[in-house]
Amino acid sequence: AKNSVPKDLWETYSAMANTNGGTIVLGVEERFDTDEKFDISGVESVEKMLKDFWSTINGNKVNKNILMEENVEVININHKKVIKIEIPRASYIDKPIYLNNNPYNGTYKRNYEGDYKCSQDEVNAMFRDASEKGFDSSILEYYDMDDLDMPTVNRYRNRFSVINLNHAWHNLSDEEFLIQLGAMDKDRKTKKVWLTVAGLLMFGKSTSIRSYFPYFNLDYLKMVNVDEDLRYNERFTIDGRWESNLFNFFTVVINKLSEDIPIPFKLNGITRIDDTSVHRAIREAFVNAIVHGDYSVQGTLRIKKFKDRFEFYNPGCLKIPVADIYKGGTSKCRNPFIQKMFRMIGFGENIGSGFFKILKAWKEQQWAIPILEENFATNEVVLKLNMISLVPEVYMGKLKEIYGSSLDLLNADEIKILVTAITEDEVTNARMQCVTNLHPNDITEMLRSMVNRGFLIEEGFGRGKKYMINEEFCCEESNSGLDVIGDESKGNNVEKKVVSLDDLNLNNVRLSRVEEDILKIIINDGFTSTRINSEKLEIPKHISIRACNDLIEKGLIKREGCNRATKYVLVNNNL
Repeated sequence: AKNSVPKDLWETYSAMANTNGGTIVLGVEERFDTDEKFDISGVESVEKMLKDFWSTINGNKVNKNILMEENVEVININHKKVIKIEIPRASYIDKPIYLNNNPYNGTYKRNYEGDYKCSQDEVNAMFRDASEKGFDSSILEYYDMDDLDMPTVNRYRNRFSVINLNHAWHNLSDEEFLIQLGAMDKDRKTKKVWLTVAGLLMFGKSTSIRSYFPYFNLDYLKMVNVDEDLRYNERFTIDGRWESNLFNFFTVVINKLSEDIPIPFKLNGITRIDDTSVHRAIREAFVNAIVHGDYSVQGTLRIKKFKDRFEFYNPGCLKIPVADIYKGGTSKCRNPFIQKMFRMIGFGENIGSGFFKILKAWKEQQWAIPILEENFATNEVVLKLNMISLVPEVYMGKLKEIYGSSLDLLNADEIKILVTAITEDEVTNARMQCVTNLHPNDITEMLRSMVNRGFLIEEGFGRGKKYMINEEFCCEESNSGLDVIGDESKGNNVEKKVVSLDDLNLNNVRLSRVEEDILKIIINDGFTSTRINSEKLEIPKHISIRACNDLIEKGLIKREGCNRATKYVLVNNNL
């Protein structure tokens, strides 16, 4: 990109705008043959390139220019000029951003591997989301009362009557009631009344829902004290035994979620109050997953209950950035008619306070901050509600065990990164945007610095990069350890007396497959390291470290050296 705007820049512009934004730098080349990742080549004709760029983006190449002048900046690096272009995430109203006047052949999105061309379903989903009215208000021609499960409608009406005493709708017929609710509507041209998308999804028969929404899927999993042999304790999913619509799924699963919540009940005088702020937050999270789901795309409305957390998955990504929701932004509901139906019976908020109530309830319990994530690769959103204490002393104690006095060298934001990483098993740039007030670029620099100093280890690349606690951290350098790792091949000369797993005195010690493979490496080579395990077993570094720590706790191996000089050997190499 020395003299002209690269042709593939526009695909990246579309991809970043349709995903979560990003940065393009012209005048920098990626290198694969050296330790230096980038080479600053610079831009020779800056004024010409800027003129061509603005002329193209305001022309017919793309359907919409979402940039402002401050998004494009000329920077001097090593006496060379580069052009930095910040691509914001496009508003849901502006999507899709596409090229060459062809949305179905010129729309791109971005995943961990780079830019890719969107499928027709993905493009149609963006067009649906651009409507402020909501797709669930659409009339479904030829879908009528025969497609509804009337027992479901009756249960809803009973709940409506209890919540809304003396309401004017009580005396209406079922059809009139459903029209008022938004579950049915009249076609202005034919004067005939048909179901809406919201009505079919909320109250429809299973076969009728699947005929219009072939990807529609519902799944609840209870996963308390599970292991490799027991994947789940209980499951409630589409199996032909019940009319699998949204209302039935909600009424069955919400009771399962509310059982055994580890919080004390409250008393009003001598009356027990079981409906606490935590119960209300769980209901809010469940309703949010339902009303934000895109049931026209592949995916599952999935709810998971663990011993110490809840996870709520819905198909389709968010309309606004995750960070904006944490900062108090009003989330844009994908299914406002379904949202209204839940609100009319006392569930859900429609004024943007729902997520705030979830955050508040978890803060009251001193539990970890809820995690809201978008996964553009799988096209789904997940909300994780961890019931793990966030008392600083508990986790600071764990961090001090790992990092020792080196912890005192970190600033408050770096400590916050480590606390988040140890409580949630990993941390990302996007997550820290929700936890801190730092700019994404500042977070990137801070995470990179913590990796370079050995506090964190990283996995993945680009927006898929994750950071984990470095449990091999050592605050004092070990010369002996460095000497050993200086030539890892020397490990082959270590006299080996244990020649197989059968030679180890395991005493019924239960090992995972990864642990067995690590032991085999040590037996064969005399030692192993995180890098060796990752390369030979093709596993992430943090999985290798955890497996080695488990083997240490089981008394089978020991750690020698520290930081990058860390190696693992058998505790007893004698038969």
